[in-house]
Amino acid sequence: MSDPFELSEKPAPDAPADARPVSARAAAVRPTYLDNLNDPQRLAVETIDGPLLVLAGAGTGKTRVLTTRLAHILGSRRAWPSEVLCVTFTNRAAREMKERVAHQIGGAVEGLWLGTFHSLCARMLRRHADVVGLTPNFTILDQDDQIRLLGQILKAENIDDKRWPPRAVHAVIQRWKDRGLPPEKISQGEAGELANGRAAEIYRIYQERLKVLNAADFGDLLLHVLRVFSSDAEIARKYQEQFRYILVDEYQDTNVAQYLWLRLLAQGSHNICCVGDDDQSIYSWRGAEIGNILRFEKDFPGARIVRLEQNYRSTQHILSAASGLIAKNEGRLGKTLWSEGTAGEKVTVRGVWDGEQEARVIAEEIESHQRGGEKLADIAILVRAGFQTREFEECFIKLGIPYRVIGGPRFYERQEIRDALAYLRLINQPSDSLAFERIVNVPRRGIGETTVQSFHQLSRAQGIPLTEAARRLIETDEMKPQAKKAVGGFLTDLDRWRQMAEGENHADLTRIVLDESGYTEMWKASKTPEAPGRLDNLKELVAALACGQGAGIRHGLPAGLGGGAVSASARAG
Repeated sequence: MSDPFELSEKPAPDAPADARPVSARAAAVRPTYLDNLNDPQRLAVETIDGPLLVLAGAGTGKTRVLTTRLAHILGSRRAWPSEVLCVTFTNRAAREMKERVAHQIGGAVEGLWLGTFHSLCARMLRRHADVVGLTPNFTILDQDDQIRLLGQILKAENIDDKRWPPRAVHAVIQRWKDRGLPPEKISQGEAGELANGRAAEIYRIYQERLKVLNAADFGDLLLHVLRVFSSDAEIARKYQEQFRYILVDEYQDTNVAQYLWLRLLAQGSHNICCVGDDDQSIYSWRGAEIGNILRFEKDFPGARIVRLEQNYRSTQHILSAASGLIAKNEGRLGKTLWSEGTAGEKVTVRGVWDGEQEARVIAEEIESHQRGGEKLADIAILVRAGFQTREFEECFIKLGIPYRVIGGPRFYERQEIRDALAYLRLINQPSDSLAFERIVNVPRRGIGETTVQSFHQLSRAQGIPLTEAARRLIETDEMKPQAKKAVGGFLTDLDRWRQMAEGENHADLTRIVLDESGYTEMWKASKTPEAPGRLDNLKELVAALACGQGAGIRHGLPAGLGGGAVSASARAG
């Protein structure tokens, strides 16, 4: 078996010249990607060796700098693609960066470690899952499943979930994970009175249940990889030697666990470039630690700082207004944005008493623009949070102003998609009790809550997954004949689909499962207004799998069932 750390993109010593990677071929041609950079941008791109912090203000071309720097490293043959680690905060940013680099160096880039923190850590963890007691095909639970699992645990531990809701307990556990803290490092003082003072214990039980399910949540991806590195110094050393260059986007939004992961990997080459803006850190509520960017020079002695201050997006009046506010902030490294463009219109600031008055003022302004010939489609209202649209909607309805609310559930967060993926998860992973519980009676099979509770009782008593508990119970006389028949039929279907998964492609398998389970027919028979849209979404899911876009599925399915390299949702970090 080949070494998983072998840089397979390197050609053999006797390989012909055309076996050289894209970067080697492109290097023979004078690069043009440096031509359109301003002086600070070019300095950030060409300062290759050693730690570098690029302070990039809004609209100053940070994505161009990061992409061009990556192209420059590859194009100048300083590293092979597999020797570069590039971390972004969204999958979209990763795709865009890969496309830009391919365009700049004249060909596709294969073998590059480019993605979000979660997707890259999932890739590492699947290689070394055994170190933390998992198998490589572990399932990655989404937030909905995480909260349901915690709800089960709180109920089993006789903790009042009205006083201590699972969502609140989940938020605290995720904050601990963001800080890189496993259960054994949570002190009683840290846990406080949450969950009757048993929060650390609940955290421990939660982690044990995840292991039984062969599952991990998003926070575990980083936490487990940190444990892998601390448990096996040889694994950590190999990654440190492999990644000769590390590039990080949105560094101001990294949390403690992400910071520890990056700092550990950078101990090999010390060639780490972090791009960020200390004035744009807005995710402290999600664990982001602004101190990471402020202490960069201390963490990486000899680090160089390059400031990108020329703004290409806003007018000077906007920049001056923003700078006047930002200058009052404490805990910043400092920079001043400027623009060569026109001054533009002055910023207007209006004070109102409440959200209702704000909606009326803006509605009147919209009507004024409309009377002046402006199209409503050219007007947008930005709000900080979804709940703030209510006053606007009520006001627009009263005034008869047509509007659209942009947003709503993401595709993979919709009920019908979650249900379909739960079927696939259970086929792939029989021990996935959360998936079993979600779809054991969807569509209705006559398997009631009492029957499911009996599965839970046996599962907890014997430490086995719900699927196995169901198999054991139908062999006894404890279940009613109708329920026993329904459960037996469901398990038989699962076994049949599991065998089919060996030969069917994942799109066809999904279509078969949805049809044979009765799930598609359930929505066809539904009289609800949402039913046609749900059917369309299911068709879109199958189409996405058929054209190879199933990697967007974030539930830990292997390549045969929708993609093994799991990536996190947007801005999940």
